[in-house]
Amino acid sequence: MTESTMTAAELTAAGRAALIAGDTVTARLRFREALEIDPNYVEALLGMAAAVRPYRDKREYLLRALAIDPNLAEARATLEQVEARLAAGELLAPTGVQVREQSETAVVTEPSESPAPPETETLFCYRHPQRETGLRCISCSRPICPECARATPVGQICPDCARERMPVNYQVAPIQLLIAGIVALLYGVIVTFVAGVVIGWAGFFGFIVAFLLGPMTGNALARLIDWATGRKRGRLLMVVVSVAYSCGSLPYIGLIILLGGFPLVLLFYSIIVVTTALAWLR
Repeated sequence: MTESTMTAAELTAAGRAALIAGDTVTARLRFREALEIDPNYVEALLGMAAAVRPYRDKREYLLRALAIDPNLAEARATLEQVEARLAAGELLAPTGVQVREQSETAVVTEPSESPAPPETETLFCYRHPQRETGLRCISCSRPICPECARATPVGQICPDCARERMPVNYQVAPIQLLIAGIVALLYGVIVTFVAGVVIGWAGFFGFIVAFLLGPMTGNALARLIDWATGRKRGRLLMVVVSVAYSCGSLPYIGLIILLGGFPLVLLFYSIIVVTTALAWLR
């Protein structure tokens, strides 16, 4: 596959690989080529923010990405760090491996002894102990392999630190996922039955009723999930809510099918409910 036939996603993946390998020049080239294909490709904008050194450039790319998708929690947290560095008067992000230079005024107390060779420490990823690595998380300093590394404009971080940097409402505990699933399941059972009866009464106007009631029902589901989970957000929560609601709607829809009907309008209504709720829970 030649570069001219590569998509923006493929070029961005190649840029990430180069960035993790430490080749920021190639990484910037690949991200720039991806943005030439699609100027609004968010992943390429975030890649450029990680690859460039000037903090002002990092801020520009992060702002462009957030203008396209304001719900990028990690990008917003990184932007706050970049703004803090700029406020402190820093212009360029550190790059490469920083080595502490030996002081020129150091005094050798025992000139007859030759200096001991520096010890080289073999690092292993804390999540994959069998993998050697030369990377460390810039936040907690634990060794991480390229697969675990998360590229940010201020360096590589580990998955645990990446989660901690997320806003509180995107940090969803398992118990909150369970509560959201139960609420969405019961809501799906009740609402699907009631909507099926109302749509059945509407007859020919069933699609109109579904189109009008669907967004309101989806909005109510999102507000109910907000109340039950403390306004939590995130993709995993969205998956749990959509699956749970679908499972709740299946018994009544399945009953209609078993009785020889095909509830097309009710399926259309359920899709509207789920998509509306997910739009609120992003």
